[in-house]
Amino acid sequence: MAASVPEYLPIAFVDTSAIVALVDREDHTHGDAVNAYHSLVDDGYRLFTTNHVIRETYDLLASTLGHTVAAQWLSDVGLAVYVTDNQDETRARERILAAGPDRPLRYSDAISLSVMERLGIVEAFAVDPDFLESMTG
Repeated sequence: MAASVPEYLPIAFVDTSAIVALVDREDHTHGDAVNAYHSLVDDGYRLFTTNHVIRETYDLLASTLGHTVAAQWLSDVGLAVYVTDNQDETRARERILAAGPDRPLRYSDAISLSVMERLGIVEAFAVDPDFLESMTG
């Protein structure tokens, strides 16, 4: 008897903050990130990120943990990568301008949120409170 394919495969966006927390054992959110990652995998989530997050993560790891760690992560990264386009860039700029000075939004977060909205993704693996707050507001 053939195995049935589920009608719905859950998908979650992976933010830089979650990747850094997984890689950096000294990060105060490392344990929570590891547990969350295992829960997502065990629950069958398909995980993806963007080319902007890959760049941001590499730069952050290289500047905090060194080039060797960053290069190893880059070599090992197994996430599906969504390559942003002009439409995503335009939506990100609009999102930043709409946020205003009272709720500043980093460009990488604006791109991520725009991609999630475009693809209809509502779940994210992140530990950055600013990113998580931006998802709700």
